[in-house]
Amino acid sequence: MTSPLLRLAVLAAAYWGAWIELAERLRSTEAVASLALVVLAVAAPAALRLARGERLLAVPLAPASLLLVLYVGACAAAPPIAGMALAVVALLHGLYHAGQGGRPPPALFGLALLALPVLPTLEFYLAFPLRLASAGLTAGLLQANGLAVSVEGVALRWGDRLIQFDAPCSGVHMLWAALFLASAVGFLDRFGPERYLAALAIALVLAVAGNALRAASLFYVESGIVTTGMPAAAHDAIGLAAFAMTAMAFVAIVRRRPWRPA
Repeated sequence: MTSPLLRLAVLAAAYWGAWIELAERLRSTEAVASLALVVLAVAAPAALRLARGERLLAVPLAPASLLLVLYVGACAAAPPIAGMALAVVALLHGLYHAGQGGRPPPALFGLALLALPVLPTLEFYLAFPLRLASAGLTAGLLQANGLAVSVEGVALRWGDRLIQFDAPCSGVHMLWAALFLASAVGFLDRFGPERYLAALAIALVLAVAGNALRAASLFYVESGIVTTGMPAAAHDAIGLAAFAMTAMAFVAIVRRRPWRPA
């Protein structure tokens, strides 16, 4: 029987093409930190076993073989990001088994996918629908505060002022961060499939709502209602505050007593 360490080495070597492609992508994105964090978190138990002089646990051959077959197919017929995703999932799956054993929580695979350089893809597909949703919710919040604001496409109409919801205001980054948080909590708390999917849905709703709250706050500045001088960093500070509230609301919801296993 081959040792778990040898299987991990062979597993890593089998995806050498994906690692080259991933390294090229990571050079021009901000995903390095998130991917490194996920790999370290999953690899830590295996590293601790080796440091204590213990043997690694068995790495199952069947799922590793299936993922490798899917990877070969993806290399032939799918975009490069699919091959990179399968490579990262396969490696993390093997590391988890080697360090902890048992079936990994589904959130591990969510973390693996979100840690990849997927933000450009998310922005391409989701920026416009998220801008529409955020514009509608922002208009509702402002109307509730007594402002006669309406929606025109992905812009807000206030009198003769038309304030655009441009791509950075779509909330894609906040959505990614919320889904990453949901996956991290799901991994640490070992959510089952149903609970993890529910957590992702809650994160999605809260991220859109949080972005609308951020946009409504910035509306007062962009429209000129608030004329006090604000430093350029205030925009980022408002965004961070909105995400902090979103994150706290998410943790409060998913960690309520009824959600927790008996």
